[in-house]
Amino acid sequence: MEYPKFWERLAAALIDWLLYSVFALAFYLLILQFAFSSNTGLRLFGFIALFLVTLLIVGYKVLFESGRTQATPGKMVFGLKVVDANGGRPGLMPALLRTWPWWTYLIIAITQIMLVGLWVTGLIWLALLGVLCTYLLPPGGRCVHDITAGLYVVKDGPGLIGR
Repeated sequence: MEYPKFWERLAAALIDWLLYSVFALAFYLLILQFAFSSNTGLRLFGFIALFLVTLLIVGYKVLFESGRTQATPGKMVFGLKVVDANGGRPGLMPALLRTWPWWTYLIIAITQIMLVGLWVTGLIWLALLGVLCTYLLPPGGRCVHDITAGLYVVKDGPGLIGR
């Protein structure tokens, strides 16, 4: 298996982030119209929006990575795909397990409802930064979420950039 370079995974993640952020922002703006400018309404609808956006992001990743292409659009651009230990297509459960860092958005949503403050959100973002730093670690730049799911991100050709 040929592993991708650090910058390829990071750029692919950035492309995916841009794609689902457009939908997430539109969704936030739509759902927050129902908050009626009250603090309680903003917190409640903010929680609902974060919950639904988390489902959007996790669904995006699971459906693309366990699907026929085995790659999100960002990974397709760089010719990357997600495989299991045998080089085959990952099942739904391993692909879902691989998304655990994105489930932290739910923790952020819950902290907003419980009024525990921004320091908890800051700690969560520091932990996610630690997960991001695992891109730099060997073997093959496998991140913590790849290792916990037993999956690999590998090169599968030149992608759209190499053509």
